Amino acid sequence: MKKKQGQKNEKIRTFGIATLLIFGLGILLAIAGLSNMVGEVRDNLISKTPNALLASAGLDDGKEVSIAVSYFDQRADECVNLYDAASMNELKTRQFEWTSCGYYNKGLEQGLVEYYLDENYDLIGVGGELMSNRGLADLSRWSQSVEGKSQNYFGTLKMNYKASGAEFSYESDEFYPLDEVSFSSDDAVNKDGHNHLFTMNLVVPFTVLMSGDESFEITADDDTFVFIGNELALDMGGIHDALTGRVSISGSGEVYASVDGEEMAYSGINISENSGSTVRIFHSDRDSENSVFKMVFHEMDLNVMNTRMAGVDEGIQIAYDPTDPSFVAPLGETSVFYPDSTRGYMIMAMIFGIVVVVFSVLTVMTLRTTIKKKK
Repeated sequence: MKKKQGQKNEKIRTFGIATLLIFGLGILLAIAGLSNMVGEVRDNLISKTPNALLASAGLDDGKEVSIAVSYFDQRADECVNLYDAASMNELKTRQFEWTSCGYYNKGLEQGLVEYYLDENYDLIGVGGELMSNRGLADLSRWSQSVEGKSQNYFGTLKMNYKASGAEFSYESDEFYPLDEVSFSSDDAVNKDGHNHLFTMNLVVPFTVLMSGDESFEITADDDTFVFIGNELALDMGGIHDALTGRVSISGSGEVYASVDGEEMAYSGINISENSGSTVRIFHSDRDSENSVFKMVFHEMDLNVMNTRMAGVDEGIQIAYDPTDPSFVAPLGETSVFYPDSTRGYMIMAMIFGIVVVVFSVLTVMTLRTTIKKKK
């Protein structure tokens, strides 16, 4: 009797160990299956149009999307006597002044900045005494707070989303984002009551689809430079009236650009399909007459995230950290592929649980049947 009881206990122990081992194997298989499933879903999403991707992020027609912007309020430099030899050194370092001083050429002036950004993703000025817009050799005040000259402010632009063409746009014929700041309120306010002296930069991460329909358009007065990644795609430098520049990505990944209606020309930039890149925009207002700023993204898969993931209260936001210029939101974390992490994790956990339970029940039933047959 004791021998039979011992054999029965041994069978129970064996059955228990086998169940635990198979249960553990079930967990591993479930994790592997879920991982493959998530990867397959992500690959399918990447192959879809921007409309499908953005719809998955909860973007509806007419919804606003916030984009982080870094502004730098600029104090006006003093006008100096062009014919006074003692003033020549000051003349070479002036960048922000009223055009009534009379030392600037009015019009498009390309070649003011280098083709590549520096290691901090800032502009590198070309400068030189023979250039009409003197003082552009040192552009530190354009992207840094410089004592007595510039002061940094963070803000946002709200772009409107249009489902037709997966279009994001911002438009203002009176673009005065720093009217309320106090740093240069006395010397930078023209007779119209607006702050006309400032610089700004913003970054928009996107995934390259190479559909042949991806394009970007910007209209602005005064210096406007657009970089794809670290390379200059669009050069609209100088103090000028509003000009429109266009950038497009071909089906083979070549970047083309044009300024003021000219024929599209190859920029020298090549990007690969499904890679991550950025549109970096640098803009200044150095003229006391107007301030226009408009931009439109067409058919571009922008990295958009639900702000619940970004730690802010509400809305949809471009996935970029303005305090860290090297940061680009990694795909699969804050991109359109996972717009709501909480819901995604709950669904994954539920599927995981169902798979493990079903697998375990089937295993236990199989083991019981096997043991009964042996009896």
